[in-house]
Amino acid sequence: MGFTFVMQFIAMGLVYYSFGVYLKPLAEALETSRFSISLTLSIEAIVVACVAPMIARLYAEVQIRRMLTLGTCALAFGLMSMSLIQETWQLYVVFGGGVALGLVSLTAIPSNLLLANWFDRRRGLAMGISQFGISISAAVLVPVVTWLFLTLGWRTAFVVCGAAAGLVLVPMIWLFAVKTPEEVGLSPDGTFSAKAPKAPEPVTWTFRQALATRDVWLITLIVGPCNLGIASVLLSLPAYATDLGISEMRASSVVALTAVFGAIAKIVLGMLADRLNLKLVVALAVLFQVLGVVLLLLNTSYEGMLVAAVVFGFGYGGTAPLWAILLANQFGRESFPTIMGANMPMLMPFGLIALPLTNWIFEVQGSYHSAYVSLIGWYVLAALALALLPVRNQPRQQGQLA
Repeated sequence: MGFTFVMQFIAMGLVYYSFGVYLKPLAEALETSRFSISLTLSIEAIVVACVAPMIARLYAEVQIRRMLTLGTCALAFGLMSMSLIQETWQLYVVFGGGVALGLVSLTAIPSNLLLANWFDRRRGLAMGISQFGISISAAVLVPVVTWLFLTLGWRTAFVVCGAAAGLVLVPMIWLFAVKTPEEVGLSPDGTFSAKAPKAPEPVTWTFRQALATRDVWLITLIVGPCNLGIASVLLSLPAYATDLGISEMRASSVVALTAVFGAIAKIVLGMLADRLNLKLVVALAVLFQVLGVVLLLLNTSYEGMLVAAVVFGFGYGGTAPLWAILLANQFGRESFPTIMGANMPMLMPFGLIALPLTNWIFEVQGSYHSAYVSLIGWYVLAALALALLPVRNQPRQQGQLA
């Protein structure tokens, strides 16, 4: 858990959560609109969706330390190369392409694969603790990156971020990355195995079979709208707050507080997923996101935004671990990388439109208010899909397509 915590902390913090910090400086330096800069995340979403099935297959077949090292190199060199860009198209290539390869190679697929392999009875808690690193990265790294940008300038700041990522992750990968407990004579949940170590069962699901299951589509319609809401709010929040007259550092503290409660929610909702009805726990996460958006619309003061941050943070924090738990619960750990790799392209359209749509509405209306209002409809879609999803006590077997 500790290893996947750090890996996701660095990758998600520097690539995803800090993008809101990058938005204004890059738009000013490259002399373009926020909408044009936000298209970088759409390109990133397309790249992630296109390569995710291949990355998932490689993680199922190739030595995990090699894959993680390659991903770290892509992330580190991509971030450092950001210091050299002069045109918007270069931003799309470097960040939307190269950095995206590092992101997909270091976050959901390898982290959840390791946790699905290593944990069974306490899988929800394990995924919650691991993904605590995702949310806490916003609480820690958004203020740090903001300070680096203000102190060193954005070009030097990108070099520092990329170098730090490589120096921290590569040694950890070669010290701690072990794909399955059977490789070191253990069983899931850390118990000693009475049998000799053996290789895991072969993956039973194909990409095409996954696309033919109703469960995968319903999970997509639950998680996708939540991801859209998270991206729309978190990544526009620094600009939204500063447009209201709140200082840059205070705006970063709103994002940080959102992330702190998102981190807490990952552990709390992960524990609840081990003990309560899984659909009820997912519904709770969606409800808190809706309430957070409503509070954000009703409160435009710094103090009011802090209250909204607490509520929205608790809702958004559960989305990532609950997504992984739903997939592992429905399909089993042997098929997990294939199913997750298939599901990521299905989620791509939500990430593709999230921030660009939000900033397009801003460009048209001069405010983020209508963009936030529209999120309510997406959350209604997620609730309807959740109501239709049959949560299973045993993983779905190959051939059960309905």
